Amino acid sequence: MTTIAVPTDLTAFGAHLHTRLADLTAEFARPTEAAGDENDRIAAVEELREGHEDEVSRLREFQRALFDAGVAWPSGPPELGGLGLTPAHDAVLDDVLDDMGFPTREALFVGLNIVAPALRAHAPDELRNSALPALFRGELIGCQLFSEPGAGSDLAGVSTRAVRDGDDWVLHGQKVWTSMGHLADVGEALVRTDPAAPKHAGLTMFLVDMHAPGVTVRPIRQMTGGAAFNEVFLDGVRVPDSHRIGGVGEGWKVASTSLGNERSTMSGAAGPLTPYVMERTVALVRRLGAEADPVHRPQIAKTVAAVTAMRAAAGLTPGSWSHNLAPVSGSVLKMLMTRALDEIAHLAEAVLGERAFVDHGEKDAFAWSEFVLGVPALHLAGGTDEIQYNVIAQRGLGLPRR
Repeated sequence: MTTIAVPTDLTAFGAHLHTRLADLTAEFARPTEAAGDENDRIAAVEELREGHEDEVSRLREFQRALFDAGVAWPSGPPELGGLGLTPAHDAVLDDVLDDMGFPTREALFVGLNIVAPALRAHAPDELRNSALPALFRGELIGCQLFSEPGAGSDLAGVSTRAVRDGDDWVLHGQKVWTSMGHLADVGEALVRTDPAAPKHAGLTMFLVDMHAPGVTVRPIRQMTGGAAFNEVFLDGVRVPDSHRIGGVGEGWKVASTSLGNERSTMSGAAGPLTPYVMERTVALVRRLGAEADPVHRPQIAKTVAAVTAMRAAAGLTPGSWSHNLAPVSGSVLKMLMTRALDEIAHLAEAVLGERAFVDHGEKDAFAWSEFVLGVPALHLAGGTDEIQYNVIAQRGLGLPRR
């Protein structure tokens, strides 16, 4: 890895990245004429479709190139390949990569933004020092083995069991809605190690080898046509105790670290509310003359208000939040993000009508179907809306439980 001196000012850091990454554009950047124009589609969440093997291989190569250039992990510790900066610098990197036309790193999102923070904060030194650089080099793709069919939104109600057997633990159970599980090399698994303990106290976290015997992954086809979510079955999967993240019975503490990062990074820099999405929205409204239609003006106004609120909140520095809302800012941002995306989807559906769902060959029409059908999933990802409201009410506003 090359050691470089970098500016800490965010604007200067962005300029530094443009210069630093210029040599990679010839090999990895999308051709200008193809950028954002894959069958005219627009998506709320990017999903790798069938035949994605080559794309994943190239993504691993690209991530390794970022690591070798010394910029793959701005907020990471220098001894593990990071730059020792802040999460705000991570967001600048994402913006620069998008601006320069590099491939989306959606397949790496869970590993880099959910699994990695838990490893950094709670894993033993040997596991942390081996797994974190591998994630940020693209050698490992991570997934999150949290949700279960019988637990619903009650994450602490998971029933997947882990039983100690010498230096190993043996896992039995089923997980569901595992994003990128079909691509993953490792999974952060929340399991129950003490059924007799109170449900939050009986949980432990492990890093599971997704290629180990007993691991079965089954993609779930969604109404968007994609299959980024998966069922994962764990049948007698052996995990060494050295791959335990945190102490026995401390799984909820580790999960809270992952969930907090998931919520904040999903909505960080407005999350899926990218400049590309906004450009497409404005272009659609103007092409159809919807801004002059009194029927559509109220929805346009609601959309503008929701997007403005999201962007204003996303632009707040950590010190700008009130004392009580600062700890739950991730939940607040996620709710504002999903509201804004909802309004965009409602607007597209209203101005296009059935053309959003029936392909007549019209450019910038049926292309919106994947976006409109994909937005509802964001009300579940990272914790359901109901969970977010409870987090904000109880932990932020101090309201009592019902």
